[in-house]
Amino acid sequence: MASGRRGFRIPAWLRSILFLPAAPSPMAHPDPHHVFESARHMARPSRRSPLAMLASLGSTGSAGSAGAEGSLSAAVARVGRRVLPREAKRREMVAVLTLLVGASLFSVTGPIASAGSTPPTPSSQIAAGDPTTDQTPDPTQTPEPDGTSSPDPETPAPTATPTPQPQPKPAPPRKRAPKPVTVSTFVALGDSLTAWPNTPWPSRLDAEDPNLRLIKNVGIPGNTTAQMRARLTTDVYPYSPNVLFVLGGTNDLGYGISGSATIANLRAIIVGAKSHKINVVLLLVPPDSYPSMASKINSLNAAIIDLANSQRILYVDIHAPLANSAGTYFAKYTSDGLHFTDLGAQVVANTIRARIKSHGL
Repeated sequence: MASGRRGFRIPAWLRSILFLPAAPSPMAHPDPHHVFESARHMARPSRRSPLAMLASLGSTGSAGSAGAEGSLSAAVARVGRRVLPREAKRREMVAVLTLLVGASLFSVTGPIASAGSTPPTPSSQIAAGDPTTDQTPDPTQTPEPDGTSSPDPETPAPTATPTPQPQPKPAPPRKRAPKPVTVSTFVALGDSLTAWPNTPWPSRLDAEDPNLRLIKNVGIPGNTTAQMRARLTTDVYPYSPNVLFVLGGTNDLGYGISGSATIANLRAIIVGAKSHKINVVLLLVPPDSYPSMASKINSLNAAIIDLANSQRILYVDIHAPLANSAGTYFAKYTSDGLHFTDLGAQVVANTIRARIKSHGL
């Protein structure tokens, strides 16, 4: 057999796997002339049966092949004695196939047999694609938030901001209708101090106070209080004014009429106007440029104040804003030492207006 395959030698390890007989050993003598002859007379190497080899493996396995491998080989050998054919070549083929099947089974069962000693790691299971691998995430790793995860209980979920709706503009507050202006009509009764200058104080009062309207200026130069009293029926009552302003007494002092007579005439004018439901406002006598007249004027004005208080009517002190400390005129307020300048007339109008406003007229 070895002589037929002189150009190719089968390695010993392959022969042992295929259960082939061992190659003939080379002769001890190297003489080539005796090789053929020696080969003819050499004993043929005995061919061991594959079953015997399996049996020997099962019984005489080394210490390294003990355990699962020895048991498997012994089992294969026992089965082979019963099922293998008796022909040598067929037995060899069956033994080879059996050995290949056993090796395949061993390659499959080897990791399973060794599973009890070394547990597989999760990484090896994941790498091998084991469907039974535990997919539970590592508790030390923070899971990725997804759309279905519940929000953090400590962090309130953002609420949708409602779209601001246009609010209807509030209706503008109703403007209260202005109170109707109560206009008080008046008549001015007096002498030249009421009639002069070109724009006397009654006209200025009418122009500056919307609550007052002048009906008639009945100031006549040179009149005394007795003459003014006599004109009530002709110059005052027919106009039915709401207010009657009275300025008199300067000519009474000039003519030497006593103060008591002047007060009596003024009282009669007040009583007559009240009987016609006319409110009376008395004006004090203005100053004079002559110092000798100062005391007389002051005495008459004191009596006029007492009269107004006793009749419970309003009086206006036009003397104080026009007089200096000596009781005589400021020069700018008089044109001749007796009558008003335009500035003096304006001071009188302003003083009257301020006084009546403080009392609701």
